[in-house]
Amino acid sequence: MKHTRAIAVTAALLLFAAGAAVFGYLKYRRITAYIAGQLGGQASKTLGRGIRLSGVSFSPLKGIVISDLCVSRRPDFSKGEFFCASRAVIRPELASLLRSRVRFSRVAFEKPVIKVREKGGRWDFEDLVALLPETDKGLYLTWNASELELTDAAVEADMETSGLSFSLENASLKLEHYSSLGGNYGLQAEGRLAGAVGGKLLSAEVSLEADANFDYGGLSSTDGSFRAEEASYGEITLGSLAADWKLFNMRKPLADRNYSASLSAKDLLVPANGNRVREAVSGGLKLFASAMGRPAPQIGDIEMGSLDAAFSLNDSVLAVKDVSLRTNFLDLDGGLSIDGPAGTAEASLKAALGPNRLELSASGPLASPEVRPLLSSTLSAGFKSALRGAEQALLRIFPVTGDR
Repeated sequence: MKHTRAIAVTAALLLFAAGAAVFGYLKYRRITAYIAGQLGGQASKTLGRGIRLSGVSFSPLKGIVISDLCVSRRPDFSKGEFFCASRAVIRPELASLLRSRVRFSRVAFEKPVIKVREKGGRWDFEDLVALLPETDKGLYLTWNASELELTDAAVEADMETSGLSFSLENASLKLEHYSSLGGNYGLQAEGRLAGAVGGKLLSAEVSLEADANFDYGGLSSTDGSFRAEEASYGEITLGSLAADWKLFNMRKPLADRNYSASLSAKDLLVPANGNRVREAVSGGLKLFASAMGRPAPQIGDIEMGSLDAAFSLNDSVLAVKDVSLRTNFLDLDGGLSIDGPAGTAEASLKAALGPNRLELSASGPLASPEVRPLLSSTLSAGFKSALRGAEQALLRIFPVTGDR
């Protein structure tokens, strides 16, 4: 009897699974036919752009497969291609289909090429952005894909107004939506960045990892990291650059926000013929050299072994701390903290130019800090001016004192 009952239960489960599979398959085929029909005409009319593809097929394992998909610039392909991919794979989520809802577990593009243009301050994809539904209920309500992936991608951006041009080559991107009940996203991207800035070539291997949380008003928190390796700009080279951040309570009043970030760079080389950089550095050295009673050193090649700095905002206290700079002509350590509610600041500076040393500190009200040790009126005014400039730059971005 028990054996017969087990067989009956097993058969019922298999029948249910088979029915669900057939139902899902029919739903898949229906969606495949719907997408093929939409791409054939309606989508082109909605986008105001031409759409071209070589075929749409259905795979039980992969989902809907679109071959050689291209979208033109406005209004048709006579104006060129805006987006092309050798293959697009769209996998609907079976559980959602069984409830007659359309949600995608994965959308993937292979070898996509995206070409964006800016002219007169307007981007050529603004019309596509305008098609997104307007909502004040959070990004997650208008995003119904659990995973978006681009492999072996290329992005080209030309900005006519500024004369800049950038490309991202051999790129990969993966965007994951962690929860259907909230706007929680994870992004991973990497590729080779190249561009032309000021008549010089810029290039670097870059990577980005970030998590972002959205509430009904927009982005509420994010943390992540950015890396650049083997960077160059003309004859200037940089071994590595790293930035990390954690930003919480972004949509709350400034007093409730909690931010932290760090920056690290290594192995910078600026050849002696980089005149603009050398002139800027020479100007900054005059203050240190004057305070030491020494002439400013003559600079040839600029070699920076390392640069480290950290930033924080907590309880309306701004801090740029753990600043450490090591070069072939100057070693510098410093920090600056601004207490917004109290209207006070603390600053410290240590510098070494060869055998010469300088150590300064300042504390007190923002308008009139006390500088130690005592300096001549000229040097004291110069140091206070530099300190005031740094304070004002920070307070323009984060007005913790209430002043704007």
